[in-house]
Amino acid sequence: MKLKVLNIISEICFFISSSGLLVIPFLDFEDSLSAAAYIVASLFWGGLILGIIIQIILFVICKKHAKVKMSKTRRIVGVIFFISVIVLIPVLVFWSDNEFILPINLFLILFSAETYFVIKRMECLK
Repeated sequence: MKLKVLNIISEICFFISSSGLLVIPFLDFEDSLSAAAYIVASLFWGGLILGIIIQIILFVICKKHAKVKMSKTRRIVGVIFFISVIVLIPVLVFWSDNEFILPINLFLILFSAETYFVIKRMECLK
């Protein structure tokens, strides 16, 4: 039970980290970086690092368990990740000056990749 809670905490950290990317278009970068920019950056990196550390701990624990067959949910999240990566190329080529499309696409890429591994650990911990 504690491991499942730890996995959920990892997903929350990943969500906080990824959602920091959605705030970037609304920050002011004109003269110098504001306090909000530093807060968003610390939330991004803090959530990402904490989530990765928790996932590494769960990976070591799950190594002992039997391998689990891939579920439909994990497959769907994997497809979303793959489509987001493919969409990133035209976004960078055609809409690189748009300040909203790129952070949304990066949010989808990061969050779907992180969710993939959280679902994989959840299947292992059942």
